[in-house]
Amino acid sequence: MTNAAPLVLPGPDPSWAPALWTPSRSRWTDGDDVVDFSAALLKASRGFRAGEPLRMAAWQAWLLRSLMERDPLTGLLRFRRALIGLPRKNGKSLLGTALALQHLIFGPQGAQVYSAAGDRAQARIVFSEARQQVIDSPALSRLVKVYRDVLEVPSRGAIYRALSADAMRAHGLGPSLVVADELHGWPSSPSNHRGDELWEALVSGSGDRPESLVVGITTAGSNTDTLLGRLVEHGRRVAAGEIDDPSFGMWWWGVPDDADPTDPRNWARANPNLAEGLLDPADFRSAIASAGTAGFAGFQRFRLNQWIRTFGDDFISAPKWAAQLRLSGVVMGERVTAGFDGSVSGDATGIVVQSIETGVLAVHKLWEPDPDDPEWTVDRDEVNASIEELFAEYDVEMLWADPSFYESDVLEWSRAHRRRVLRIPPTNQRVIPLAQQFLTDLVSGTIGHNEPNGGALTRHVLNAVATEAGSFKKEKKHSPRKIDLLFCAVMANGARNAVLAKPRKKRSGGMLL
Repeated sequence: MTNAAPLVLPGPDPSWAPALWTPSRSRWTDGDDVVDFSAALLKASRGFRAGEPLRMAAWQAWLLRSLMERDPLTGLLRFRRALIGLPRKNGKSLLGTALALQHLIFGPQGAQVYSAAGDRAQARIVFSEARQQVIDSPALSRLVKVYRDVLEVPSRGAIYRALSADAMRAHGLGPSLVVADELHGWPSSPSNHRGDELWEALVSGSGDRPESLVVGITTAGSNTDTLLGRLVEHGRRVAAGEIDDPSFGMWWWGVPDDADPTDPRNWARANPNLAEGLLDPADFRSAIASAGTAGFAGFQRFRLNQWIRTFGDDFISAPKWAAQLRLSGVVMGERVTAGFDGSVSGDATGIVVQSIETGVLAVHKLWEPDPDDPEWTVDRDEVNASIEELFAEYDVEMLWADPSFYESDVLEWSRAHRRRVLRIPPTNQRVIPLAQQFLTDLVSGTIGHNEPNGGALTRHVLNAVATEAGSFKKEKKHSPRKIDLLFCAVMANGARNAVLAKPRKKRSGGMLL
């Protein structure tokens, strides 16, 4: 007696399996057509195998077979909408290129293929990759006409273009295949829903065809109340059997939100290319060593595919800040560093101290604008008096001061407290490394605070949003939500790290020898 052929496609190998996937219902698939097409006509454009034939890794071949599964009853492609979630450096663009070009050349007569994204630049990434593949291939060049914005196969009446949500010319199209790139970047908010409109236009426009596919290939986002967030939630419920939607497929690689980002096992779980030896673990170690934005947020989102708020969102999340609460604060007479940020009227002025021994941060003094007094200004005499109090009340090893608006004052402080006041202009070159150091120290538990019920420092820290460069800023330029004490804390922590990096010298007469 012989074993009957399996009725469904094989499941994934545990070494590179996605965290979530839609179970197979058939063993009939067109996925191998894409695998064979890639190996015969495309080249790897980057990574270990750049320039070699584009042979799909085992996980990619499995994914393509799953994505291109056919319904055994109708003979048509099972999925009309699909979502693939992958961290960066796992070949998302090449995967989209292979799907698009194979469909353009061997898809239905009159095929319409589109690369879609939230903006023009992103939309052209997959299209440009495909265009270059055609240019570099004599075989493809004989079949495909190459224009600046269009690839065309005249013999089949097939075209391939790029579309973006900021252009919104998708209505009236009849796509047979759409590769929707980086859905986390599609505009999707109460004030701007062009991304939702583009997705809906592409899905509804493809509905007239007997078979069509709109597939999103993306990394995770930072807000679940978006187009991508809703698609992921729908996919989760379909995969769990809570919703019966056989035309929707999802394959999502990533790790749970509470997974340790420094654990190499989690790197492999989220990155199938790493599990198959196509990524260098040293690259992950290097990224971890320099991780900073929002406490590893950039690494977690882009390399582990976790839903994490990053640039444009919290610089430091409330849970991460609360996790570093200390039972005791900074004691009078303690050896400290300090940070100063000054203003004249619109912003706050502050001084933050930090214990060199414990890393605990505390507010020494804060001046904030009076919202009911449009003529309010900082009392400069009070600021200078508070600096003298600072040096009288604590053993101040180093004060780092932003000289903006206070250039002459900072000069006087440095004369009065020789070699214990350092002028730090707030340039990106200086502030970004200091901000990343602050985050690294906070997440590792090296530093903390003593504001159990929230306070001015907590308020300023949680007001800040992250920048793409890894620093922080106000949520809006003229926002009344102040962040100046965070800047002071970052400066104090920079000074503390500098002090700890040098051997301590004895002081005589208030001066360093």
